[in-house]
Amino acid sequence: MFRRLWTGLPEDVSFPSDLKGLGYFVNDQDEVRSIENPDNYFKFFLDRNPRICARQRFEFDNAVVSIIHERLESEGLQKLSVPLDTPTTEPHLPIFITPGLDTKSRIIVIFGEPTQDLGLLAGRVAGGPGGINEGSMVAVVRAIKSQQSSQADASPPGIVLANMGQTYWWPEGKRAMTVTASSAVPLPSLAHKGRRHVPALNDIPGNEGPTEHVKYMFNEVLGSLLGDNALLDVIAIGESCEIVERFLDGVEAWNIWGKRLSSLVFLGPVYEADSLANEQLKAFMAKRGRGYLVSPEPLGVPLAPPEGNSKLRIPPMGFPCFSSSDPMYIEIILIQARSHILSRLQDVAIDPEYENPTITPADCPRPPMTEEHWNDLPAEEKPVMSKADPAMLEEQIKQIKRWRKFEETGQAPDTDSESGPDI
Repeated sequence: MFRRLWTGLPEDVSFPSDLKGLGYFVNDQDEVRSIENPDNYFKFFLDRNPRICARQRFEFDNAVVSIIHERLESEGLQKLSVPLDTPTTEPHLPIFITPGLDTKSRIIVIFGEPTQDLGLLAGRVAGGPGGINEGSMVAVVRAIKSQQSSQADASPPGIVLANMGQTYWWPEGKRAMTVTASSAVPLPSLAHKGRRHVPALNDIPGNEGPTEHVKYMFNEVLGSLLGDNALLDVIAIGESCEIVERFLDGVEAWNIWGKRLSSLVFLGPVYEADSLANEQLKAFMAKRGRGYLVSPEPLGVPLAPPEGNSKLRIPPMGFPCFSSSDPMYIEIILIQARSHILSRLQDVAIDPEYENPTITPADCPRPPMTEEHWNDLPAEEKPVMSKADPAMLEEQIKQIKRWRKFEETGQAPDTDSESGPDI
């Protein structure tokens, strides 16, 4: 008989929590490069053990996000704990706001993707080609600070950066993180598979997930910090588009915030307007809403009116949609189309009577797929093809028939011939 003690398990791997300790630095192009070989970017596949790779990525991402937060604070933003007035030792998540929001006549609120850390737009840019500022909210904040709030108010608008991703509380680290990052926190040993989510330990009150965070941001943060006459420009990215739309679709929410909205911008939306019940929200989106989609067309090319565009397989979103000029990644949209998006927000802010002009979708025929296009396509975008074993496939079909028969009659068939109709 052999008995293995917990102390006999291999220790979990650990890495330094700063870029220099990890072997990286920020060069004069604001890109993170390897100290050992400055021509190289971050190397994820450090080991054949995926746990070791994930632990290094965990610390690398944390180091990059720390730099982003320092730069956002140097741009004048203030980090605030949510729920409001929560001690830093208790479950909370951070957001960024412009100090003195109650004095601002116009506020731009940005709801990022629920998979991203606060202030991060695209890790592939912030930690690779493009640089930290371009891949984060730093460049966005700097661009917003050059705008004016309205025709009568030349001061820059206020900024609120919501935190849609970091809704998981890490008790040992005393900080919030994304659900994805929670799988890479330190474990008792390298052999442990992970940690069980315990709501009492890992949930943040009132901000248990992206949906709850949107409600808290509107009802508690904006509701208590904004001036009585301030107008809102809302930018939502990815899955946040649907969450924000669903919130504003509610009668109570619309009665409060509908009259305070100046414009809505959705980046990478997929939620169809037909699913909304609030006719006032639908009318507002058609007049003062806008969407940007992943598309290879040049930036700003009109792709669909509010009614959609069947030729490009764009459903009726309820607002005009334009090309972001990026053909693949939603997280890149605000990076690629930043100037176009913010310019449009400025136009709406200057003109209180602004309404979307009628657009005619551009003729965007899809080019034929060539061998060169196929080779350039990322592996994760290519369809997966596999060959099924005929005997195994036949057995699976029989099993499906048996389950169907059981669902219809409540009794399991005795033979394959009694297993139900063909599928």
